[in-house]
Amino acid sequence: MTHTSSRFLRILTRDKLVTVFHQLHPEPVYLTERVWLDFLKRVNSGTLSEQMGSLAQDLIARKLFINNPSIDLEELVKARTNALRLLGRPTILYLMMAQSCNFVCTCCPIPALAKRYGEYLLSFDDAIAGIALWWKHIKEQPQDDNPYFLIFYGGEPLLNREVLERLLSHVAKEQSAGQLPKKLELMLCTNGSLVDEQLSKLLAHYKVTVAVGVDGPREHNDRIRITTSGDSSFVGIEHAIKQLVINNVRVVASVIITPANVRRLAEYPVFLRKLGISQFGFNLMKGEALIRELNGGSVEEYCRAAAQGVLQGLTSVTEDGRCYEYQLEKKLTALRNGLPFSVDCTCYGNQLVVQADGQISNCPFLRLDQGHIRELPDTFRIEQTETVKMWRRRLPLLNDSLMAADPDGVLDGGGCAWSSFEFCDDASARDTINAIFTKEVMHELIWTILPTEWAKALRQGESTHWSYRRLGSLHVARTDSL
Repeated sequence: MTHTSSRFLRILTRDKLVTVFHQLHPEPVYLTERVWLDFLKRVNSGTLSEQMGSLAQDLIARKLFINNPSIDLEELVKARTNALRLLGRPTILYLMMAQSCNFVCTCCPIPALAKRYGEYLLSFDDAIAGIALWWKHIKEQPQDDNPYFLIFYGGEPLLNREVLERLLSHVAKEQSAGQLPKKLELMLCTNGSLVDEQLSKLLAHYKVTVAVGVDGPREHNDRIRITTSGDSSFVGIEHAIKQLVINNVRVVASVIITPANVRRLAEYPVFLRKLGISQFGFNLMKGEALIRELNGGSVEEYCRAAAQGVLQGLTSVTEDGRCYEYQLEKKLTALRNGLPFSVDCTCYGNQLVVQADGQISNCPFLRLDQGHIRELPDTFRIEQTETVKMWRRRLPLLNDSLMAADPDGVLDGGGCAWSSFEFCDDASARDTINAIFTKEVMHELIWTILPTEWAKALRQGESTHWSYRRLGSLHVARTDSL
């Protein structure tokens, strides 16, 4: 039976090796260029069959070579169905505790939002109404073993400390009563300046993870994280982290990649470990802030340098064996689970945002408000809003025209609509920054799955190919000849 290559087959080459994978469910197969070219000759001669050896079997099983064009359509339908299921899981609730801050960081959108909408503090009543609405979303979706996240965000959420403390108690009671998921993680995102001993102990009691913004060593951090008084922000951040760690609070870090620090990222894991950070995430600088910081420099060069810097962290892992850098861990998890991409933004239906003035949105920063939390109809669901539907059309997997224009775009995760809006005043435009960065990282990660010993075996002709299979932690290698 004659087989042809799937339109979703993708090929990467490196050092006389080839990896082929299905764009919609990457399960890479690795072989030498010589074996691959020989295999293609057999395909073109029309002699390929399922009995032609393990390589043919693996490639056919992965739908990389098909005997009926309808198979591609079936795989696309499956991938889209799975993506919509994942995007519909209400994973995150953001409570925007304060639309104001005691810092004036150059990369932050909050000052402009506060000027436009007002310096609000989230009320306790609006917050608990938001929690109740989130619970309605959760109950209507199939449950699994993955955690849910309630994030206290801002601005600076500790400007609204009294309400935060009341909410911690409320959430604990709701969870005990079965009105919130059992597997619920609480996170406080703060600049650290208002952390004290009493608060540290309270956060430890409620098992709150604290995410502190720190952009590397003092000379890098203080360049963009600026206090209103003009003092060094790093001194207070370092003090807060030590205070929290001493009180057994898990502390993670959010690190902005700037044009100034992009060539120094490889140094950051060691630096952050010394501070007591248990895990951290690199975040690309976006929007108008990036344009200002680049000062005429190349966006593409910035993105590629950022990808290279982040990838150097692959050798740095946490105590439980995960990548120390969270974004790498997320992308590796997606790849290992055969997913076409890790979503770089959870605004496509995964999250509900309660703004500080009580308005509901799907994004903390791009305010496409859906109404006040206490005025919404009982039938309101964030996934069904026109905003979320429009944003999902940004995802190449769900948009035929985008997929046709850039077949590799499926790997870029869709990017950030707020960044697109900042750049070109159009939330539906492609986030070029994120697309370049994410594809660079994903392509590199595909090579990390191939064990060194098997790369050597392939080059020495000791095996025809090596296949990655998702059988727990088992990697199965095939050594049959064609």
